[in-house]
Amino acid sequence: MSHLTILPTLVTDLDLLEIALCSEGFKVFRGGVVSSFDTHQSVDLAAVHPSGLQLGWKHSDNQPHFDLVADLAAPQGSGQTEPALRRVLRRYAIHQAMRQAEFLDAETVTAGI
Repeated sequence: MSHLTILPTLVTDLDLLEIALCSEGFKVFRGGVVSSFDTHQSVDLAAVHPSGLQLGWKHSDNQPHFDLVADLAAPQGSGQTEPALRRVLRRYAIHQAMRQAEFLDAETVTAGI
């Protein structure tokens, strides 16, 4: 029997996370529930892959980041949870870096005027 695992992440921006998840084929819902057998966890962002893989992120108390909620031992997409999660988080990091670069570029241009 599988159960939900809650893991801390460095994710702080749900908009960028949603973009990354959609790029990997996930259907994304703001708010929702991640389920495993008879265990259910409310999340701020829920994502479902066509393979049946469910991932969720909920705000971590007193922290700026979101925790991952997932059934890491689920039979859906057997063995695909970790690779899918790695791809999503890599895309998230790329989008975050691009956004930061745009912000820094805008600051540089403004400071030069």
